[in-house]
Amino acid sequence: MVSSKLLTKLKSIKTINSMIDHKKKEFELKVNTDSRSFKAGETFVALVGENFDAFNYIEGVLNLDAKVIVITHTDERAALCESLSVLYPKTIFITVTDTLLFIQELATLHMEGWKKADKERIVIGVTGSNGKTTHKEMIYFLLNELLPGKVLATKGNLNNHIGVPLTIFRLNKKHKVAIIEMGMNHSGEIQVLCDIAKPQHGMITNVGAAHIEFLKSMENIFKEKGTLYDSVVKNSKGKGMFVVNGDDVYLSKLKKTPGLTTYGEKNGDVKVAISNGEIVFNMGKTPVLINNKNIFEHHNLKNLAGTAILAMKLFPKKIKKVEEAASSYQQPSMNRSQWENNIFLDAYNANPSSMRVSLDSFVTIMKNKNVSLDDCYFVLGDMNELGDHAAPMHKEIAAHVKELGIKNVTFIGRYREFYKEGYPNPTSNYLTKEEFRDEWIQIKKKYKFIFIKASRSLELETLMKVD
Repeated sequence: MVSSKLLTKLKSIKTINSMIDHKKKEFELKVNTDSRSFKAGETFVALVGENFDAFNYIEGVLNLDAKVIVITHTDERAALCESLSVLYPKTIFITVTDTLLFIQELATLHMEGWKKADKERIVIGVTGSNGKTTHKEMIYFLLNELLPGKVLATKGNLNNHIGVPLTIFRLNKKHKVAIIEMGMNHSGEIQVLCDIAKPQHGMITNVGAAHIEFLKSMENIFKEKGTLYDSVVKNSKGKGMFVVNGDDVYLSKLKKTPGLTTYGEKNGDVKVAISNGEIVFNMGKTPVLINNKNIFEHHNLKNLAGTAILAMKLFPKKIKKVEEAASSYQQPSMNRSQWENNIFLDAYNANPSSMRVSLDSFVTIMKNKNVSLDDCYFVLGDMNELGDHAAPMHKEIAAHVKELGIKNVTFIGRYREFYKEGYPNPTSNYLTKEEFRDEWIQIKKKYKFIFIKASRSLELETLMKVD
């Protein structure tokens, strides 16, 4: 549990007003930052954003018997809290310099205490341009098979400066492993998350052009993702298990440490062969055969290989158990890339690397099914957050579409003209999905398989509801 005793150690606290002697009796801080899901007895932390201040919702949580309320300090609010503590004697009112800093500081202390209580407890960090959540889910499944009920992982994609602390607050004494997914948009954000979670092991999935609008170059993206590796090396003195794809041109540049393992089909310490759902490699002198018939995409089979290697490195005496678990793994529905009958839909996120991988995998699946690409239709939408790189990167993807032999394709969005520079004569192109509606109805009837991928802003998942 997150102990109330940690309140005495937080530097962000300015004032505490309460009719209760919180130092005398320890209790659990059940942190909640969302007034809509708030339950009696919880601690409400009123975060402040660009367009909101959750201070405006404290009346509602007070009526739900909040145990603790934390708000950003001003002299007026401090005075108000003093008055409210008399009216609500069962609630502790705290003002802090910054409510975001408060939850990050509290999470750091809780993590430190959790690790200190049991030297065998470990923290695994996962980041990368694509596939973070997929890798996290795979690692969770494999390790939970080894340690049932003792593994905690980030829920969904709560992987930012708020989500990571909320994940850490869920850690309790039964857990032996924490898997923390780490996302970012801007430089320096991974370091903040590493300072909070202090991972001793980890994975970087890949280095792609996601968020290049803010980071400006691929080298800067690599540097930002590499922060996780640097943190693991520091926290583990170079001995922490860290696994990366050696076929990734950037990740292959990571400085070698005793704990670093690279894997790949072409490059790496561990050479991996993938064919027809079978993954073959050697862990030292132990041959490994993962026979998974639940995953069809080549890149996800490779992801499974990498996560299995990490699990085997962490638990070298349980290689066969990991092999068995990996063979039975099924991907959970994450409302991201998924198959809905004959349609592959990924309307959650798109960047050049994920787009290329998804296209290649789809085409490979069609070939394995002996389905002609003439019987398939492709709908590609905008890839956002590319900044000045938007034009060349959309053009590059469109050219790749042409190289794959794809003939039936629609481009949708504000960047459709950039796509057309690489593929001059698509079947059609539209600014909005609404304009595409009538043609889409006919496409669904005519083609055997359909591929849809775009950034979230286009909301192409709504096409699934059009009849």
